[in-house]
Amino acid sequence: MSLFCDAGYDHDGADWWWYQPADEAPLATKRSRKCCSCGEKVGVGDTARKVQRFRPTSERCNYIEESIYGDEVPLADWYLCETCGDLADSLGELGFCYSLGGESLKDQIAEYRREEASHREYMKTHNVEFSGAPQLHRGASAGTQGYASLAKIGENE
Repeated sequence: MSLFCDAGYDHDGADWWWYQPADEAPLATKRSRKCCSCGEKVGVGDTARKVQRFRPTSERCNYIEESIYGDEVPLADWYLCETCGDLADSLGELGFCYSLGGESLKDQIAEYRREEASHREYMKTHNVEFSGAPQLHRGASAGTQGYASLAKIGENE
């Protein structure tokens, strides 16, 4: 599952990483872009969020890259459409991490909801008391609130 709780991810050893998308702004590029989550076209002037991506300095060019960029070498920016940007904000505020570039945010939320429903059903059929989401949230109280809010996000699709 690509939707998981934010545990202060350390990007040591990662091929590349990105930070929480910037605030909404009109797309200020010469050409339209594709949303890196849902694949929808984002036209010039449409509301979008820029996702800045980075990779570590390479082994063979370490000194040169490090002297120019430091520890993070910038990669081409990605963009989120307005809808996916709002979903990303909501997920971040609820303490979730998500992946970009593969499965869409809507699909990740739907998958989480299916897993959560199956876990609840399992708990119900085995007479086990359910006290929140299954180890996917920071804490029990935040987990229950997060699930309720996440369910509302998925219903708006």
